[in-house]
Amino acid sequence: MLIRGFKKSRLSRDGPLLGYVVLTFILSTILIGTGMQFTMQAFVNDRNFPGGPSAYEVVEFSIPIDATANDALVISTYLSDALLMWRCTVMFKNSSIPEWITISIALLFWFTEFILGVLFLVQISANSIFGVANFTLGFWCFSLTLNVLATIVIVGRLFIYRRRLANVLGSGYITQYTGVMAMVVESELLYTAFMILYIVPFVLNNPIENVFVQPPSLIQAIAALMIVYRVASGKGWTKDTYAQMTTTRAQGSTIQLSNLSTLRATGSTTFADEVKSTGTGIQVTQEVYMTKESTGSV
Repeated sequence: MLIRGFKKSRLSRDGPLLGYVVLTFILSTILIGTGMQFTMQAFVNDRNFPGGPSAYEVVEFSIPIDATANDALVISTYLSDALLMWRCTVMFKNSSIPEWITISIALLFWFTEFILGVLFLVQISANSIFGVANFTLGFWCFSLTLNVLATIVIVGRLFIYRRRLANVLGSGYITQYTGVMAMVVESELLYTAFMILYIVPFVLNNPIENVFVQPPSLIQAIAALMIVYRVASGKGWTKDTYAQMTTTRAQGSTIQLSNLSTLRATGSTTFADEVKSTGTGIQVTQEVYMTKESTGSV
């Protein structure tokens, strides 16, 4: 869709989105390929490893094939959460909060996650210098917290816009931007749900975590691409959506010329201009022609 509708006039918007899609596809492919190779080594090539495949995955977590998978996963998480932070700033474009504050908060959260991600990758490497602190738990818990907060913020803002626009346009005109599906996609709610299903058992050291260890990385890419698809197709919320919808309503309002006064003349034909103000702030000039002993308006 981005390639088919690519225009120079939309290069600043579609260019980064196209690059994001390509990079996400590459990282997801690397993650799936390296994960399959590591699993094959654990269950096929090195099946006789002392303790079996589970012991192999624990002991050999720092081999190049698994390290590549972890690098791809962390970079993919960076991109996904950066996209989510961008959507949060877009949602606050028409709020009373200054734009620089929302951008600063988003950057602060993202850079904090970036630092934790780097420490996590260093910790799981063979030459880790962080043997005490558990940055694995810190990184994934912070990522989950970031996604939960962003989900709450985006859904909350869409509810506010929904209420405001419903009063102006009516409920039938706002489902594209503020419907249930829009809220699910815009907030990456699908990815947040799968992250909760994985992180909670992981923190509790429950074996059920192994069931959800793989899906979040794939759902992450799917949820991000769903946002890109909505934005590229013109269905996603933008910084100008609220202003455009309210302006369209004002331009499409029906002008009612009520309570127009009549003039009565006793002499020859009389001409007058009357200026009326409508409820939309538009001034309407009424031209009135009157003849003797008659009334009328045009």
